Amino acid sequence: MKKKLLILSPIQFGYFTDTLKYCQYAADEFDITYLSWDYGKPMVEMPGIKVKYISRRSNIIVRNIRLLKAYLNEIRQGHDVIFAHYIKGVSLVKLLSPNRNFIIDIRTLSVYPGKFYRSIYNGILRLELLFFKKISIISDGVARKLRVKNYYLLPLGGECFTSQPKSFETLSLLYVGTLLNRNMIECVKGFHQFVEAYSQAPVSTFTIVGNSPGPELEEIRAYIAAHNLGGRIITTGEIPQNQLHQFFEAANVGISYIPMRSYFQYQPPTKTFEYLVSGLPVIATRTYENQKVVKEDAGVLIEDNAQSFFQGVLAIVRKNNTFATNALKSDYAGFLWKNIVADKFVPFIKGS
Repeated sequence: MKKKLLILSPIQFGYFTDTLKYCQYAADEFDITYLSWDYGKPMVEMPGIKVKYISRRSNIIVRNIRLLKAYLNEIRQGHDVIFAHYIKGVSLVKLLSPNRNFIIDIRTLSVYPGKFYRSIYNGILRLELLFFKKISIISDGVARKLRVKNYYLLPLGGECFTSQPKSFETLSLLYVGTLLNRNMIECVKGFHQFVEAYSQAPVSTFTIVGNSPGPELEEIRAYIAAHNLGGRIITTGEIPQNQLHQFFEAANVGISYIPMRSYFQYQPPTKTFEYLVSGLPVIATRTYENQKVVKEDAGVLIEDNAQSFFQGVLAIVRKNNTFATNALKSDYAGFLWKNIVADKFVPFIKGS
C-alpha cells in the first residue's frame, strides 16, 4: 500500500519548482494530494496527482481563515503524512490536529528588503517552529539563522534543460529568474562595459528571462534602448518552465546574480543548480551558498556590481576553452531533481 501524502502549500500547483518536482518524481511512490491557493493562473495537471484549490476571494483575513479551514478539513480525510510548506498561522493547524503525522518544511527566510519586516517574519517563523517535532529545511545556513538544531536537510535541486554538448567558441549568456530586488541593471551595465571594451571578443548575446511586479524590466529595457544594445541584450519577460529548454539550448553560460545582502546569503539559488546540471558554467555572485556549489572549473564568482560583472565576463572568456558540458553534468548529477527526490525526499517521507 502506498502512503497517502498530503502536500499543503500557499502556492498554486505547478508554479513552485520544489513541490512540482516532488510530485513529478515521487508520484509512483506515494498517493499524493496537493492543496493550495487558486491564483487564477492556468491550471497545471500531472498524472497521478490529486490537486485541490482554495479560492482567494475576499479580504486577506477572510481568505486566510478559509485557507486554514481547508487545510484542517483535508487533514481529517486521513492522510498518512502531511507535508506543509510554511505559511504564517500553520502552527494553529498543527495544534488543532495534534495526533497527525505533520512535517513543516522551510524553503526560505524572508528576503524582503526592509529589516523590520524581515525581523518580524523570521521571528514569527521561529516561534511557530516550536510546535513541530519534524522539520525539513532547505540548507544548513537557513537552519542556523533560525537557530534550529533538529531538522532534516532537504536540499534544492535543478532540472537539466539541455541535451547536446556545448561549444564554447562563442559565448552566449543567460539569466533566468525573478527580477524583483535582484538589481539586474548592474549586470546589464557590466555587460555594456564589456562589449564596449572588447568589441571583438567571442561573446554574442546576453538573454534575460524573467519579470517583476516592480519597474525592473522597464528600467532594463530603457537602458538597452538608450544605448542601442538591442542586438546584444535580449529581454523576454516571464517564460513558463516547460518552455525554458530553447533558451538553455541556445546559451552556454548561466548568470546567477543575487545581491550580496545578508538575507540572501544562505538562500540556495535555484538557477545555479539548473545551469550546472545542464552543463553551463556560471558567473555567480559570491554568496555563502554559491561559494559552496561553484567549483573553480565550473565558472567564476563575482561581487554584486557592474564592474565585477564586467570582470566576470572577461574571466569566462579567458577560461572558455577549459569548460566541458559533459564533465559539468557529471560533476553535478547529484543535484538533479530526480536524484534529490529519490535520495532525500522519498526516504524522508517513507521514514516519517
